[in-house]
Amino acid sequence: MNHQLQAILLKAKEDVYTRLSGGNLSRILGQGYDFAELREYASSDDIRHISWINSAKLGKPYVKKMYEERELRVAVCSMIDGRFLVGKKQETLSYLLAILGYSAYKANDLFSAFLVIGNQVQRYEATKNIHLIEKSIKESYNVKLLGTRVAYTQITNIYLESKSLLFLIGDFLNDIDLSLVAQQHEVVLIIIRDASEENPILSAEYQLMNPQTNQPINQTVTKRAIKYYKSKLAEHDARLIQQCHQYGIRYSKIYGSDEVLEKLEHLF
Repeated sequence: MNHQLQAILLKAKEDVYTRLSGGNLSRILGQGYDFAELREYASSDDIRHISWINSAKLGKPYVKKMYEERELRVAVCSMIDGRFLVGKKQETLSYLLAILGYSAYKANDLFSAFLVIGNQVQRYEATKNIHLIEKSIKESYNVKLLGTRVAYTQITNIYLESKSLLFLIGDFLNDIDLSLVAQQHEVVLIIIRDASEENPILSAEYQLMNPQTNQPINQTVTKRAIKYYKSKLAEHDARLIQQCHQYGIRYSKIYGSDEVLEKLEHLF
């Protein structure tokens, strides 16, 4: 195994088991032990849920509904291409995937993964097997990205058997339609960027390359061009965040692996 990847996995495992607290926070109405609500009996209710003490006090039948903790179905979809070679984006992605994978394993939740590269979708079946979870992380780390361009339209081909907590991960520097996937799952959007992508530096010392095509960019970078680029990127991000608000999607932007834990904790 690549030594850098091994270090990422070890750090993520240690952080999950020592720094993250709490278990499965997903609560669904059902049979359980924590009180949810007391309400008047309806014909569709199970008579076993009738609270006879409260019914006697109130003069008519009432049912007591309880919260039940059930396992989460955690799914992660990484939408990556050549731009993830910029800075340490691929390293940040691997650490994030490891944190999510080990967290699901610790909570005994099902974990599934999708890797979208260009028009190809690699699917890893839902599992609680730590070796299979680590396999999906390793393969996302070792994939050859140079010259690839992700197709965000592939989001429509992400199929899960039942409603899941779905993490969509990418740099999202191109437009994506989140409407359909947000209807099907509880979506969390994680934007991974390098600081230089949002604040490029004007310098004659660098030859600009397009990592999606592996071709040089024969264009002079001026202060005016940078200003225009930043304004367009701000407009693009505003549209993306507007979608998140519209469809009730939680989101966060991460610039390095050192931010991952803090940003995830703020989300949940």
